[in-house]
Amino acid sequence: MREHHIDTRGPLALSPVLAQVLEEARRAMSWRAGDESGRNRSADMETSVHDAAARLGVSLSSFERDEVLIHLESEGQSFGIIQPLIDDPSVSDVIISGFSKVSVQQGRRSVRTQTRFADQRSYEAFVERLLHRAGTSYSTKQPIADGMVGALVRVHAVHKSLCDEGPYVTIRINRFTSVAVDDLARAGMAPRPVLEYLRSVIGIGKTVLIVGEVGTGKTTLARALAATIPHDEAVLVIEDTPEIRLEHPHVRYITTRDENVEGEGRVSPAQCIRAGMRMAMNRVIFGEIRDAEAAEAFVDVCASGHPGLSTLHGRSALDAVTRLELFLARAQRGSDRALLGAQVVTAVQVVVVVDVCKATGVRRVMDVRELGPVADGVLRQREIFTYRNSDGVPSWTVSGRVTAFRDRLEQPPYNFFFSKLPERLELSLDVSYREAALSLRR
Repeated sequence: MREHHIDTRGPLALSPVLAQVLEEARRAMSWRAGDESGRNRSADMETSVHDAAARLGVSLSSFERDEVLIHLESEGQSFGIIQPLIDDPSVSDVIISGFSKVSVQQGRRSVRTQTRFADQRSYEAFVERLLHRAGTSYSTKQPIADGMVGALVRVHAVHKSLCDEGPYVTIRINRFTSVAVDDLARAGMAPRPVLEYLRSVIGIGKTVLIVGEVGTGKTTLARALAATIPHDEAVLVIEDTPEIRLEHPHVRYITTRDENVEGEGRVSPAQCIRAGMRMAMNRVIFGEIRDAEAAEAFVDVCASGHPGLSTLHGRSALDAVTRLELFLARAQRGSDRALLGAQVVTAVQVVVVVDVCKATGVRRVMDVRELGPVADGVLRQREIFTYRNSDGVPSWTVSGRVTAFRDRLEQPPYNFFFSKLPERLELSLDVSYREAALSLRR
């Protein structure tokens, strides 16, 4: 499903001669202060291009002059020539593989754009400026960099020393300054009863693990659920790249850190969690479980009585449990699998799977399960909600009306009763109509 409305045109790559004119104009031109009028700025650019061409002995046609001006103008924007892609609400990621290879992702489908940097040097200068704004850098000694531009744009860069061409840059755009459970219901991620169940299990102090592949909405759902944590509890957020920001009176943030070029200064997820145990926290939000060390630390802190919320890459609840068990097995060599499963179920009570629906292109909650006890060496899973798309109509089956948390869920302030739910849940009419209208436009 390819979106039709994205602007894939963008500035084209410049010829070597025009790239030289651009470089000379860029070097000569001084950007005025922010209160300068657009007319003066445009005149300054035109003068700079004219003078640069004259110094180089190049005669420019009006088309060639305009091409150079387009690049010069775009460089004055926050994200240079890719600003229109950043501004497009249908784009979740901008993926740059080289100065002439710029793609975007819409609903996890990649679309190649015609946007081009003037040349390799201009592209590398753009990456350097972008990483500087993100508060990070890369080099041959530290070839991979992560950072945030503001609170909504995550930047990941791989130095060209590791790439065929490169550098590689991936920019993830978070479209929500803040997100609530009601926002997700309006966006069609799930019907309100599904989201109300998740809000309720968070409220009663259960640990929720959100599972999905890249770009499926794991962090967005985590942010929405984290925002429902009672305001009389102390929350600690641990991430490697700061993305989860909460409007909560008692929230603190710790960021992990990689080692420096001397091989020192690393602050691991486990260290952050151990620090959190001494910070009088009630809840821990762990951005993403990526390795054995992080998995063991998260499982340990949640099993000790601190409810948690985290994300994990995977395609199903079974994938999630298996990955957690594998992580724990690496950290605790020689442990019996039943013991590993018992640790998982002690720490994590609910697993939520999110994905992009292939039929509609919309991010959905696909599966919600409660983890049960280990029996005969197998960790039991109880299906709660399951997504189906039948003839283009999205719905969620209420798979089981038995929950391990019934006594608490049915009490105020949650008052969540499975017995009152129909066998099948559908989106509200306004959300369904909006999705149908968007589908007709594609």
